[in-house]
This record gives sequence, C-alpha cells and structure tokens, in this order.
Amino acid sequence: MPVPEDWFLLITDIAGSTKAIDNGRYKDVNTAGGLIAIAVANVYGHMDFPFVFGGDGVTFLLPITYLPSVRSAIADTIGKIRTTFDLEMKAGIVPVQELYKRGATVYLSKFEASIHYNQCLIFGNGLDLAESWVKSQEDESFLVRETERTTDADFTGFTCRWQDIPSEKGEVVSMIVEPTRKDYESTAKIISRVLNFIRMEFGEEEDYHPVPLSQLELDKGPYQEKEALVHSNGKKGIEYYLRLAKIKFEKLAVSMAIKYKIPLKSSHYRLDKLKEYQARSADFRKFDGTLKMVIHGSKKSRIALEQFLENMESDGLILFGHFVSTKSLMTCILKAGASQEVHFVDGAGGGLTLAAKEWKQKRKMATSKQEVV
Repeated sequence: MPVPEDWFLLITDIAGSTKAIDNGRYKDVNTAGGLIAIAVANVYGHMDFPFVFGGDGVTFLLPITYLPSVRSAIADTIGKIRTTFDLEMKAGIVPVQELYKRGATVYLSKFEASIHYNQCLIFGNGLDLAESWVKSQEDESFLVRETERTTDADFTGFTCRWQDIPSEKGEVVSMIVEPTRKDYESTAKIISRVLNFIRMEFGEEEDYHPVPLSQLELDKGPYQEKEALVHSNGKKGIEYYLRLAKIKFEKLAVSMAIKYKIPLKSSHYRLDKLKEYQARSADFRKFDGTLKMVIHGSKKSRIALEQFLENMESDGLILFGHFVSTKSLMTCILKAGASQEVHFVDGAGGGLTLAAKEWKQKRKMATSKQEVV
C-alpha cells in the first residue's frame, strides 16, 4: 500500500563504516545499528513500525506523531555511538510528502516473521531519492544534529550476548540484489527467481538459515562490557559496574537453563528455549527496494549462486553485491513489555556493508555508461 503522506523516512548511516570494518570493527558497526533501532522503539513503546537493517545503518518509516521525540532520541544516539564506539552516525529525516511532490513512490507491506516480530518490506523509488538528499547534505534541514537532543535516548532492551556464529557448511554469504526495473510486477518476478534458485540450490529455509542452533553460543568477550557501557552513558562508574554484574548474572542463568533444561522464565522467554527464540525472529532476509539476505551453505552452492546472479546481471536484470565469510553475527533488540524482539543478522567481517560497497560500485559504473550513451 502507498505510505501516507504525513509519514517520514528516517535514514541512518555509520560514516566511515568500511574503514572501521577494515580495522576489524565490524561488530561495533552492527551494534551501532541495533542501538538506533531500540532508541526509536522505546520512543514508540513497541516495535510494530517499518524498519530495515542494512549492516551499517537502519531505514525507518514512521508517522509524524512522534517526530520531535524521535529527533531527540536520534540526536542523543549520535553522541552515545561516538562516545561508546568512536563511530560517527549520520541521520536524516525526509517527509514522505516532499518525495511525493517530486513524483516519487513509497510503498509498504509486512508479514509475520514470528509471533514476536512483524517484518516490513519497503518499496519505491522514494527511498533512493531520500537517501541522496540526506547523504549529499545539499538541504541541511533534513539532517538530525546532536545539538537537537532534549532528552536521553532509552536503550532498554538492547543486548549483544552471542559469539560470532560459525557456518555448519563452511560459508556465510551476505548479498544485496537490486532489480534494474522498478515497477512492482517486474521486481516481484526477479526477486522470486532469486529466492527460487536459493531454495533449489541451498534447500529449504532451515537448511540455509544463518543462525543454526547447534552453533549458537553465549559471548565471553568484550561485548558484554560494551553493552554495560551503552547503558551507563558511556562512563565506567558505579552504574557501569552494576550493569556489568547484572549482565554476567543473566548470562549465567541463561547458560544454566540451556545446559540443564531448566524451565526458567523471563518476560515472554523460556530461558532454556532462548536459542529457538533467537532463530525464529532473526532478521536475515529483508527488502527495501533491494533484496538483502544472509545465508549459509557450502562453497559449491555459493559458486552456483554467484554464477546465477552474474548471468542475471549480464542480462541487464539486476545489479548485485556480495561478501563471503565463515561466520555470521547477531545483535538483539527486545521490547519486553510488548513481547516483541528482532535479532539483526549479518555476515562476520563486514557482511552487508561490504556487499553494499560492491553493489554501489556497479551502480556507479552503470550510471556512468548511461550518461555516456
């Protein structure tokens, strides 16, 4: 359905994300995206609004009602991301009405990915136009500045407690596929062809799902410290150490519940079933004008997929980018009071961000060729 004209697009992006990933900080980049999403969710009091995670940023579609509160939350998040992760987040807000004035389109649909997560699909050329306005900074009225902060952002529900997840079959592929024709019917056919090939080559969803339960293990590294730092305003004081102790206690409880199958409950969770919850609400497939997926499989299947996509690209049907690693990673946000959750999945080592780098280079070359012609 068309998005109401009194809604707005919120576009966020981690500046210099590729350089940060080159320095081994891919998990910091993904975690920053999780912070953005939970900050907005806590303004609304629920997570039933459209958003798409892209590895180094999140795109939201939101009604105008909460605009002042969202601007403040994002402004504060810009500062918190800089303090905690030494990363710069850029954010812009574009009214849908302005896009419609330029003849652009923005459509929205959703489906129930799990009982705790409604996944949204955003479609239309308005996304590209809005992103170009924000990133070019030609009109600074679209930008959100850190100085607009009037209240603290609320990051309650943000967690990051899982190790990188090895592929059972050897490889994890992060990919972005953009149909070159933008009408709905053509796009749907192209995406269906890609998904059907994945099904034929990789198997059913449980065969290529990037969060195999047998490989999911609680993190023992520094990210529990970064989670504590996020919730203590980036300062290592009493609040930080109390939060860190709480995280360690909760991880111990989860570990014991899983190991000994103890039916402990927290909010809507059975702690002994925690891995199943994570996999069910894993955000490994989404659409925002491009199909973004993270899947795992064998090297043989990945080579077959590359050949298939290259053939479609040669035929002028798509542009694509991809990145291959051996692990995936997961960043979690929970809205306990509303029994809602989503677990952002990406490929370790750069995943969707590096896939986007390849895809954008192809896009730039295609645009240059069109201009020459």
